[in-house]
Amino acid sequence: MTAVEETVPRASSLALRAYPNPFNPSVTLVYSLAEPSQVRIGIYDAAGRLVRALLDERREAGDHRAFWNGRDAAGKPAAAGVYFARIEASGRAESRKLVLVR
Repeated sequence: MTAVEETVPRASSLALRAYPNPFNPSVTLVYSLAEPSQVRIGIYDAAGRLVRALLDERREAGDHRAFWNGRDAAGKPAAAGVYFARIEASGRAESRKLVLVR
């Protein structure tokens, strides 16, 4: 096995981690792709409304990070509470619960 093959995950692990969680003011989302894929990441409130689209781009295989600064699409600080990060890639979708504390 080559060094490149060892660093590429064999299966996608989309919403592997979110840290810190609870968070203030920002959170890091870590995900892995086994193959190049279009990746969409959105932050949703507890009612299922899109608060902010973080990413809608093609990414190469490997480990990746996305960041949410706790602000909505208009740049205003989001209220304290429960949010969900939804990640879609490689024909899969996963969600991770996030808690924003102020």
